Amino acid sequence: MSFSSDIKSELLSNMLTIQDQHCKIAELEAIINICGYVSADNCYKFIVIHSDNIDILKLAIDLIADIFNITINFSNNEIVIKDSNLVDNMIRILGIKDSNDFSLNAPINPKSVVRNCCKRAYIRTAFVCCGSVNDPSKHYHLEFADNDYEHSKNLVELISDFGIEMKIVERKNRYVVYCKEAEQIVDLINVMSAYKALLEFENLRVVKEVRNNVNRIVNCETANINKIVNTAVRQIDDINYIAESKGLDYLPENLRTIAEVRLLYPDSSLKELGEYLNPPIGKSGVNHRLKKIHEIVEDLKGGHCYD
Repeated sequence: MSFSSDIKSELLSNMLTIQDQHCKIAELEAIINICGYVSADNCYKFIVIHSDNIDILKLAIDLIADIFNITINFSNNEIVIKDSNLVDNMIRILGIKDSNDFSLNAPINPKSVVRNCCKRAYIRTAFVCCGSVNDPSKHYHLEFADNDYEHSKNLVELISDFGIEMKIVERKNRYVVYCKEAEQIVDLINVMSAYKALLEFENLRVVKEVRNNVNRIVNCETANINKIVNTAVRQIDDINYIAESKGLDYLPENLRTIAEVRLLYPDSSLKELGEYLNPPIGKSGVNHRLKKIHEIVEDLKGGHCYD
C-alpha cells in the first residue's frame, strides 16, 4: 500500500469511532460536496454520491443511517437518494449546495464547521475523498484534487484556521489545493488525527534529512579535498619549473625553504607546512610565500628575470 492509502485507511478506521452528531454531519457534508451533487428531475430533487472507493460509499451509508435513521444501499459505485423528505432534510441539515438553487452560500456550510472538532472532521473526510500525499522519503507534497473552485477556496480557508497555508492551482480541469512544506504537511496530518501516519512520516523525514546532510557533508569535503589537491599540484609544478629552469637557489631563502618543504610533503595542508618550518609560520604566511613563487614562475614564463 502507498503512504496515501495508509493514511486513508487509518482515517476511515478512526472515523468509525466518532460519536458526536455534529462531527458526523460535517463528514457527510464533505462527502456530498466532493463526491456528490443535488439535482432535479421533473421537479423532484435527488442526491447522488459517486465514488470508486467503496469505503467512502459505505461511510456515507453509515453516516446517513446515524444522522437520519434511514437505511440505504449503493450500486454501480453510486448512492442515489430520491426520497423527497430525506433529500429536503439532508439539504436543510447539511447545508449542501443545491445545483438548482444558486442562491445558496459557499459549498462548505459555516454552521457545520463552527467547532474545531468539526473542522477536523471535514478536513479528514475531504482528504479521504480527494486527497493524496507523497511518500516523504521521496519528496514532500500533499494535495486535495477538487472539482469545485469555490469549495477549494473554502477548504483553504478552513485549513488556514489551524495555521496551515495551502495554495490552489488548476490542473486538468480540477482545482488542486496543495502544500509542499514538510512542517505544514506534518501539522495537517496531525489536524486530521492520523497519528500512526504522522509518526511514520516523521521517521521517514528524519532518515531522509540525515541522508541529505551526510551527502552534503561528503560532497563538501570532496570538493575541499579536490581543491587542496589541485592547489598542491599547481604549487609543486611551479617549484619544479623553477628547479629545472633556474635551480631552487634562484629563490630567496624564505621562498626556497617553503619550496623544499612543499616538495618533501606534497600531501600536507598549508597549516602543516608552516609547522614544519623553523621558526614555524602560520597558514597565511605559507600561502603568501607560495603565491610569490607562482608570481616568479609567471614572470619567468613571460621573459622576466630576477638575476
